[in-house]
Amino acid sequence: MCGRYASTSSRARLLEQFDVDEDNAAELKGPDYNVAPTKVAPVVIARAPSDGPKDADPVRQLRLFKWGLVPFWAKDAKIANRMANARSETVHEKPAFRAAFKSRRCLIPVDAFYEWFETDQISEKTKKPLKQPIAFRPTDGSALALAGVYEVWKDKSLPEDDPAALLWSYTIITTTATDEIGRIHDRMPMAVSADNWTQWLDPNVKEADELRPLMTPPVGLEIYAVSTAVNDVRRNNGPHLLDPLPAS
Repeated sequence: MCGRYASTSSRARLLEQFDVDEDNAAELKGPDYNVAPTKVAPVVIARAPSDGPKDADPVRQLRLFKWGLVPFWAKDAKIANRMANARSETVHEKPAFRAAFKSRRCLIPVDAFYEWFETDQISEKTKKPLKQPIAFRPTDGSALALAGVYEVWKDKSLPEDDPAALLWSYTIITTTATDEIGRIHDRMPMAVSADNWTQWLDPNVKEADELRPLMTPPVGLEIYAVSTAVNDVRRNNGPHLLDPLPAS
C-alpha cells in the first residue's frame, strides 16, 4: 500500500510542472512532510469549467481533496478510512472505484513516500518486531505524479446549497512492488509519466485497455532509512522527517 507521503512543492512549482493556469488553482496550505489518510492534499484533475457548457473541453485544475475515497453511493464518509489505496489490477472493476476510473482520474504530486520495513528487533512493549520507516524519493529532486482517481460525495444531511455538503476525495493506485522495493514492502504506488498526463486526465477517455498501460511503477528512486518521528502524524511534521538516518 501507500499509506504516507510528503507533498512539499510550492503552488508556483506545481502550476508550472503540471501546466495549470493560476485561475484554476486552489490556494495551498503549505508543505506537508507527513501526509496521511484523511488529510487534505493537492491533486491535479481535468474538468470542464463549472461556469461553462457541459460539453466544454476539460481544463487542468489544481485542487485540494481529502485522501481516502468516498464512493458516490456510500451512506456515510467513514468508508474513506478503508479507501486510501486502490489496486491497479482491479481498480477498473471494483464497485468503489470503477465509475471514478472511467472519468474521474487525477494526479497526486508527491515529493517522497514512506513505507515500513520489519526489522529483527522486538519491541519490549508490544513484543512484536520493530518497524523501520524508509523514504523513497526521486534521485533528481523532481516530484512524482502518482496515479489516482477521485470522487464527489454528497452529504444528504446538509442543505444542497451548503458548500460542506460536497466532499471531494481521492485514492492512490498501487501495484506489486518492483524487486528493488519488494524487499521492503510488497506494494508500491503507480505513477504517470508527463507524456501521458493529458490522456490520463481526460474524462472523455474511458476504456480501461487504454488507461491501464498509462500507469507505471516509479523508477530512479533514492531509498533510505529515516527517523521513527514520521510514525506520529499528529505531532511530527517538517523537512527533518526526510533526513537520512546517520550511518551506524
